[in-house]
Amino acid sequence: MRRSSDFCKASLYTSCLMGEEIHAQLTAFLSRRPIGRVHSIFENGINLAMEDALIFVGTTKNGRVPFGIHMGQESVSRLRFYVRCNDEVVARTPDMLQFCHPQYPVTLDLSRAASFHYEIRAYHYSSFLDLFHVDALVKTCLTWGVPTGLDVEWNRFLANDYRPDDRQYATIRHAEQLLDALLSDEVQAIAAPLRYFLGRGPGLTPSGDDFLIGLLAVHRLTGAFHPAFLTILRHILETEAITTDVSKAYLLHALHGRFSDKVTRVLNAMVMKNASYFQTRLLLLLQTGHSSGIDTVFGIANAIMALRRYKHVRTSCDCIGGQRHFAATPRSNL
Repeated sequence: MRRSSDFCKASLYTSCLMGEEIHAQLTAFLSRRPIGRVHSIFENGINLAMEDALIFVGTTKNGRVPFGIHMGQESVSRLRFYVRCNDEVVARTPDMLQFCHPQYPVTLDLSRAASFHYEIRAYHYSSFLDLFHVDALVKTCLTWGVPTGLDVEWNRFLANDYRPDDRQYATIRHAEQLLDALLSDEVQAIAAPLRYFLGRGPGLTPSGDDFLIGLLAVHRLTGAFHPAFLTILRHILETEAITTDVSKAYLLHALHGRFSDKVTRVLNAMVMKNASYFQTRLLLLLQTGHSSGIDTVFGIANAIMALRRYKHVRTSCDCIGGQRHFAATPRSNL
């Protein structure tokens, strides 16, 4: 995209907003991709398309995201008033964004924004025995009771109660097929269930994609799944228009091990012995969005229960994608 010659010449007055938090990698990113546009506007913020990548500017209601610039609701409301979809955006410097509006140009100052970075601490995991809160995860999901965005009910799912003529059976079956393929090195069986979940469900981040975020987060912690999982998913996302731009951004960051702070803290809490801390973090994630948090936890729960179902044990010296030893047990025995 080329910078327009009349950028923000319509007014001599520019409103200035202050960014409060920014992901640690975004400043360098803006120096490489300084020109973009307003992609989408919604209640909690806006998305910017800087060439082929998105940046979120908004509140922390749904967590701090790996492509995020965050500030309070009042500042977000002002920003939403000043901008329109497809307005040009220019990073005049890596810590100053300018939004072009014919009447209300606005500057977002990032010079004082606090840098944040969250990572899943995979070095704390050496085997399934390091996941201290599996039973608490299952019990909390059962107690939570709210169906997933794909209408899977926790009690029926955990009791293995869905039958082939149930509408939700296809979701359960595809989840099992995907996890079986990822844990048994059946690489050729990965793509079909991946495509089933990608883009499935309404919203900016469809429920099926949030489910996959949960799987990717568990893989980031445990390294238990076949590496073809990442390769195949990346290829589909980069070559097919299969989901929303926003969801694609989340998934591409997840492929590099970057997740929201809410997801990251749940996975890190799994390998900490503090049960109350884990419970608090899990509830915060479950409460995220309309169903995004529930769908992500559904992915986390499916992945962890699959590890238990296969009695998969990975030691620190195992090679990812190497020899695995399985002893399958039904989900109802979890």
